[in-house]
Amino acid sequence: MAVTQKISVAMGRAELRLAKTAAEDEGVSLSAYVTRAVRDRLEERERLEARREILATFLPHEIPTADEQRALVAFWNREGPAPSLSQRRKNQRRRG
Repeated sequence: MAVTQKISVAMGRAELRLAKTAAEDEGVSLSAYVTRAVRDRLEERERLEARREILATFLPHEIPTADEQRALVAFWNREGPAPSLSQRRKNQRRRG
């Protein structure tokens, strides 16, 4: 069993009502629902940081377009096919 700590958190009434309803719909306690939401958000931050680190390794002419970035994220999340390089990058590599 995971070690837990009791805390006090303030949130808006509407958010609390929606969270309670969602937790009930999913068959979990409000505490478990909030814990999972926090964990999911922390994992999202880790993915965004990894994305920033990867993009920092690209040369200026290699930075993916917004569409290519979305395709990369989908691929990394196993939601889509491997993205192809834009024609711009293919041409630059041939010249380089």
